[in-house]
Amino acid sequence: MIMRKFAVLHLGLVLSLLLGSVALAQEPSGDFGVIQRTLEAELADWNLLISADALHDNLNDGETSNDPFIVSVRDPADYEKGHIAGAINIPFTEIAKPENLAKLPTDRQIVTYCYTGDAGQVSATVLKALGYDVTNLEYGMMGWTQNDDVLAWPRFGPDTEQRDYAVEIDANATTQTHDYPQVATGEEDDWEIVRAAADAWLNSGTFPFDSADAVFDNLNDGNDSNNPVIVSVRLPDAYATGHVPGAINIPWTEITKPENLAKLPPDSPIRTYCYNGHAGQLASTALGLLGYDVANIGYGIMAWTEDDEVLGMDRYDPETSPDYPVEGTAVGASAVEEAAPEAVPETGGAAIPVEGILLGFGTLAAAAGLYLRRRIPA
Repeated sequence: MIMRKFAVLHLGLVLSLLLGSVALAQEPSGDFGVIQRTLEAELADWNLLISADALHDNLNDGETSNDPFIVSVRDPADYEKGHIAGAINIPFTEIAKPENLAKLPTDRQIVTYCYTGDAGQVSATVLKALGYDVTNLEYGMMGWTQNDDVLAWPRFGPDTEQRDYAVEIDANATTQTHDYPQVATGEEDDWEIVRAAADAWLNSGTFPFDSADAVFDNLNDGNDSNNPVIVSVRLPDAYATGHVPGAINIPWTEITKPENLAKLPPDSPIRTYCYNGHAGQLASTALGLLGYDVANIGYGIMAWTEDDEVLGMDRYDPETSPDYPVEGTAVGASAVEEAAPEAVPETGGAAIPVEGILLGFGTLAAAAGLYLRRRIPA
């Protein structure tokens, strides 16, 4: 009898492991597979942020040859109010369009920035997936200037976005596995598949940003059926100090691994978050390109709790933030033309000449001057 029970238990364990292995061994295919493999390769070991101090020092070290190419992804009207000297303007929803990619150099680092960090991180993640040498300005214009008129967006602080909602320390596990979303771009070249998926997601009408207040209200509206799947992309040690109730933990460096994507439902809303918003936005963007219904919690756990031990890093302080110069005149067209590369970067396939892209997307190029003029909560 004992041997029979052991055999049954052993068989059940083996079957469970086999079923789990089948789910985890699923090889992503089609456009989804192309995007997944590209993201996993490009985002590995990426230095996703540059501080305002580091950027300012670079721009003022007396050596112009190492200056990055700066892209403001803010609304054109807000770009006109003030921007970092030399920055060009490409709104973040337009960053993956061929005519705008043609403005970006392939032999020089690019720095993106927005209002408070989120839209800049979206743009930087898309460009990194396309093979560019790019990083994002930490906290965007909020981290560069004390001038609220130039910022043109509410500044993070105790009286604006900072809350003190409850956290939990018990880990939440997920045992269910899911099919991957279906992604069909209609493209054949790997680089173009990623570009088309990014452009479609950026212009889908979905909003890739959410607030701590909105998520808290959702979780506490008495209706659990509409709760999003919440993913902390912080390191496991940081997750253990405190996390949004119900959140599972997938570090941002592992978010695009097939076994972790299998934990996420393709037909339910997902909310990511990190420490201060940037890594969470990277993860949200990657998942968005892969077809998930996803948004990032702005400012991450920094907006959720006042507990600095749970935050685990320096909190943004509006009183001590830098106040570096800005200029209010747009960069001339000639500067943009001189920076245009001869070819786009190579990612997962042969490099594509810019001329070929522009010929194949003539109608888009004709509409290059039309920007989506709406306020972006970055």
